[in-house]
Amino acid sequence: MGALRWMRHGTRRLEVPMSIRTMLLALGAIVMAVPVGLRAQETDADFVLARKQFVAGQTRQAANTLLASSAHVRQEIGRCRDEEVGTRLIEGEAQLDKLAGQLRAGSVSSVKVLDEALVKIDRALFQNHLMLAQAGIVRPRPDDIPVVTRDIEHAAHHFERSITLTGGTLTDEQVKAVESIRKLAKEIDDTKAIPKEAKTILAAYDAVVNPKTPAK
Repeated sequence: MGALRWMRHGTRRLEVPMSIRTMLLALGAIVMAVPVGLRAQETDADFVLARKQFVAGQTRQAANTLLASSAHVRQEIGRCRDEEVGTRLIEGEAQLDKLAGQLRAGSVSSVKVLDEALVKIDRALFQNHLMLAQAGIVRPRPDDIPVVTRDIEHAAHHFERSITLTGGTLTDEQVKAVESIRKLAKEIDDTKAIPKEAKTILAAYDAVVNPKTPAK
């Protein structure tokens, strides 16, 4: 995507030259500067609700749900530490804002337009949470445990929804992989500790949700 010429801050656009990596670090600092109590009041990206509202003809409500979802994606941009995934999240946030405007203008006529964008954003979100979880289990402090649990749960949630949102079903292998990391998240939450097998479980999940293309 190259160097960005702007950084979103609230409703303003700051005209500053920066690389994707620099932008992610800057947004991460903003997120960390927010008091813990406020960070706990997270927004969510409720794509299922947005889709239902659109199908029901409630386009203004769907637009509002997408704007709330955009705020959630913006939070994850601030936490992202991978340039490629960060780029996808930045593009996803912009796409949600654009779709919200199109919904209010009545220019979206097919749910497929929403589906294509929402599935792509869910994939970027699950990838971001998975990578953060994999990094978070290495040398976690006690205060990091709830964050690791959250990232593991969201890595399962967003992957699963990227398939089921449009009526798809997970394969048996994918179901087992999702169940395995949800079980891991529960164990970490219950024990407040990272088990030795956490790295192996997350690596196995990564292999299932991000299958490598066989070499020809």
